[in-house]
Amino acid sequence: MFRRRALLTIVCLGILNSGWFSSIGFAQGDFSIYLSSGVPADPGQVGVPLYMILTSADTVVGIDMLVEFDFNLLACNSVQWLSHFQHVSYDKSVPGRVRIAGRGYNRDSTYPSPLNPATDTLGIIRLNVTSQDLMADIEVPVSFFEDVGTPFADNRLVRADGSFIIPPELVLADGGIFIRHPLYGDVNDDGYAHTIADVIFFFNFLAGSQKISSRQRANSDVNGDGVQASMADFIELLKVIVEE
Repeated sequence: MFRRRALLTIVCLGILNSGWFSSIGFAQGDFSIYLSSGVPADPGQVGVPLYMILTSADTVVGIDMLVEFDFNLLACNSVQWLSHFQHVSYDKSVPGRVRIAGRGYNRDSTYPSPLNPATDTLGIIRLNVTSQDLMADIEVPVSFFEDVGTPFADNRLVRADGSFIIPPELVLADGGIFIRHPLYGDVNDDGYAHTIADVIFFFNFLAGSQKISSRQRANSDVNGDGVQASMADFIELLKVIVEE
């Protein structure tokens, strides 16, 4: 009995190590697209990267995606593809929505092969953040959207045989941008607002001898008009320090 159990254990370990078991599980159909969530951003930041990740148990030669977000807080800057699709496009003409498409390959061409079964980064949706004061930290969802006005599924994968993979077989995981509320007046971002060090830092930036991060830029909107790192903000910072 002991020898039989030992032999069974050895066989099972051999199967697991060979990858045969995992390949059988993979072939059952595991398809998902998820967007990165909790991506930190500052008011006024441009091109915040939100990643699109694909997991597929089959060869994929095409993809369609439609995502939406609050257009009062976010705007699409661009979509950067990292995959090997021949034809890629995106449409950001509708505020608060981005339609993304990638298509195929030709077996007789010199184009790269389609996406094989794996987990891959498809690309990056780059978003611009409003510079207005939101009064607090805010999580802005970026969600998959299904438009009832279109005659086809807006979120789908295309297999090599031309068939579609759509929800619920295709799992869609929403993402989001976490907009951090600025500490106005802390221009050098050292945790203390309205200090002489902030004035010196701000002056050097306006003079062109100091670089500024997205966080420092957001903190620089001292007068709260939504225009960051301006001469008006510098003057307001001086006024606050003098009054204190």
